[in-house]
Amino acid sequence: MSQSASDETAKVVIAGGSGFIGRRLAALLAANGTQVVVLTRSTTPPDVGSVSFAQWDGETPGDWCQHLASATAVVNLCGASIAGKRWSDARKRELQDSRTRPTTALVAACNECSSPPAVFLQASGVGYYGIGNTECTETSGAGSDFLAQLAIAWERPLGDLSIRSVTMRLGVVLGKAGGALPQMLLPFRFFAGGPIASGNQWLSWIHLFDAVAAMVFFMDHADSSGPCNLVAPNPLRNHTFAELSGKILRRPNWLPTPRFMMKALLGEQSTLLCDGQQVTPAQLLKTPFTFRYPTLEKALLDLTS
Repeated sequence: MSQSASDETAKVVIAGGSGFIGRRLAALLAANGTQVVVLTRSTTPPDVGSVSFAQWDGETPGDWCQHLASATAVVNLCGASIAGKRWSDARKRELQDSRTRPTTALVAACNECSSPPAVFLQASGVGYYGIGNTECTETSGAGSDFLAQLAIAWERPLGDLSIRSVTMRLGVVLGKAGGALPQMLLPFRFFAGGPIASGNQWLSWIHLFDAVAAMVFFMDHADSSGPCNLVAPNPLRNHTFAELSGKILRRPNWLPTPRFMMKALLGEQSTLLCDGQQVTPAQLLKTPFTFRYPTLEKALLDLTS
């Protein structure tokens, strides 16, 4: 957050603060002198410097609600990973419930707070727009596939919110220690990399540094509200990702993986690799926010060094 006298008492509450993105955000804020409270289900939260922890179940009111009073921001990053287990009906319910229940609980608590937080930052995904090759901005309509419906449900509780909110539709967040990138680069490290399916599907991505920096930017800029795509300004196709990955890792880019193989391995979840969206950050590009890693080549050079 920007340095000012008010920063001495700034407080940010993070739900989902022990995850890949949340850990980086909490560390950055704490390093800048902000009081950080992470809502956690764990009965034995880790000892992380000046970061505080408050117990919650992600669904019902409790003592955790007191931490929202006069907070500079509430950041909701809750949601089970869409990778991993196959998308059975039970898994789909789990993915939805892990997003909608915490969001509903946080919105209700903010609305009932006598001194509500200044802003509510809500995670969502670019899957909102559905799969396809058409360029999408924040004004584009929603898709109809499972990931689109998941994002719609994730965002729906914000319609009841009485304070400023920013809906952060995240692309694939790339980082060194976590997220999708280590798995994406693994075939290349073993000399077996190449494009997936047709290779023409779009990848809308963002470096972890820029994703977290944008969240802090939203806290500092009161004119930021509504949907905002958290993606780099240069989406690219899967075959270009494969070419750049091979070039930077000095590995061959010779072994394509056909769609039918991914479908056999992952079922419906194969859409994460075989399909995509061409999403641009139209709203962010209208602001003074500056991307440190606007191109994938620059991002990969940093993340593989």
